[in-house]
Amino acid sequence: MTSAPDVKPIKFNRPQLRFILSKLASAVSLWSRATGKSTIIAWLIHMIVTKMPRSCWGIVGSTYGQLLTRTLPSTIAQLEKLGYIKDVHYFIGRKPPENWNWPEPFQRPVSYKHFIIFYTGAGFHLISQDGNGSSSRGLNLDGYIGDEALLLDREKLGTDVIASNRGNKNYWKGCDLHHGKFLFSSMPWGDQGKWLLNDSLYYERDGNAFEATRNNMIKLQLDFVDARSMTTRMQLYEEILELSRQLRFYPNPKAMKRNRQETPKGLLYSEANIFDNLANIGIPYVEEQRRELSDFVFLIEILNQRPATVEAGFYPRLKISHHAEECMATDYIAGLNFNIAKLKEPGCLLDSDCLAHLPLRGAVDWGSKISCLSVAQVHKDAGEYRFLKDFHVKHPKLIEDLAKLFCDYYENHLLKEFHFIEDSEWGNARRPDSKLTYNQQFAEELQKRGWRVRFFNQGRVPNYAIRYKLGIDLLGEQDARQLRIRFNKVNCRHTLTAMSMAPLKENSKGEIEKDKGSEKKKTIPGEEATHFTDTVDLHFLSIDKHVARSTPETSGLLMVSS
Repeated sequence: MTSAPDVKPIKFNRPQLRFILSKLASAVSLWSRATGKSTIIAWLIHMIVTKMPRSCWGIVGSTYGQLLTRTLPSTIAQLEKLGYIKDVHYFIGRKPPENWNWPEPFQRPVSYKHFIIFYTGAGFHLISQDGNGSSSRGLNLDGYIGDEALLLDREKLGTDVIASNRGNKNYWKGCDLHHGKFLFSSMPWGDQGKWLLNDSLYYERDGNAFEATRNNMIKLQLDFVDARSMTTRMQLYEEILELSRQLRFYPNPKAMKRNRQETPKGLLYSEANIFDNLANIGIPYVEEQRRELSDFVFLIEILNQRPATVEAGFYPRLKISHHAEECMATDYIAGLNFNIAKLKEPGCLLDSDCLAHLPLRGAVDWGSKISCLSVAQVHKDAGEYRFLKDFHVKHPKLIEDLAKLFCDYYENHLLKEFHFIEDSEWGNARRPDSKLTYNQQFAEELQKRGWRVRFFNQGRVPNYAIRYKLGIDLLGEQDARQLRIRFNKVNCRHTLTAMSMAPLKENSKGEIEKDKGSEKKKTIPGEEATHFTDTVDLHFLSIDKHVARSTPETSGLLMVSS
């Protein structure tokens, strides 16, 4: 007999209470990690199940793998806190037992394979934009929920899901939720997800310019986390509370249309970060995140800062929507049957772009504050050079820690062969207490874990002008004989962000250079600077020197010399 769950009272934080108490019809919630998005998604599902029985909604993700690994596990956990038990109050991917006599949605699905059915007959299609989940074409949806909305393709959302949000007007009259759109996301970065910010423009129309207030508050919050004096923290917290009181988020009182995007009446746009959830999370958790996370992840995903953009950067041909994609091993993930513990375990078995029979290629940038590793593979059959994942450690962690991250993640990789792309300058530096260089120590740590390491030395790295041109050629894809560059959108988000924001400058001689000044600025995260991009440059140079030249057809390929 299944034991009853340990039900505890839920303490809603301020953004959650605003969402629950507002008379809203739709919402765009840009909330940071650990702010309570999963809890409010579960609450929204509860409201739909009870207020709109037999309705049919969509839960939308960029990929089916994302829905299985990130959206559903956390939603299942939060639904249980509300008293909903899987296979008791709802079923995923199958019908309930026939003799339970549950009602079905008015627009019942043809197949329950990608469907969640609740005891009231309310149901949710699991819709993915990669085609592996349910399709919204031909459906009549009563509303939709989008998680990690910054990863969604806005055009596909418009032609598929938004167009299907229609019909059934005779049911649930007077229910504000009917035909609502509810999008949840962390802060957009790079060239993806910026369309989500357009729904905030009604505040500007109303004379409520909240962005400057939030920026000032985030700066104080960062100072608070970095401060060690309790007196200083108390003073800063008073200032944070005062700015927080000045922030007002409310549903849009009047429909508006701008930039070919309509913000309907009743839509609540809001932003929140982890400080809104301190009562549930606690300050020690925030301090731990500050120690362990990269500066960029902390500022964007914890403090919910809107990142700055670079109009003309060092990689002008990079387009995340073209060069990056999510690569989830959907079949493997589905076989775990929503085992939350296993889905939380990081590892290469979750990555469909990592081919277990091929060697891994890696390049490292060693730094005093942060050291970075980017891992890739050559997929010759597909004509692609695939960036699979990036790793980093912050001081005081260094070589052994970075090697452990790599070895743990790729523990199940069949061919344990690592092609080490190294330069002859920085990687050959030594610590005073070691006879081995940084690169040699890193290779030694991998060998201890059973990896065979082959060195691919770049010699002296060429000047920035050559590297700039090489990036344009490889990312521009003008030569069909060159390998196409592709990135794992989730695993390489630090790298993609760094490339998107790497600034360009001219030196006193008028020569092109990568602007590395941001590495020295505390207010600009290291990943937004050039640490990860230097590892990308090594990969690009190695493609020309060690990969492209090894193919049978070499005429016309770009040659780079030092």
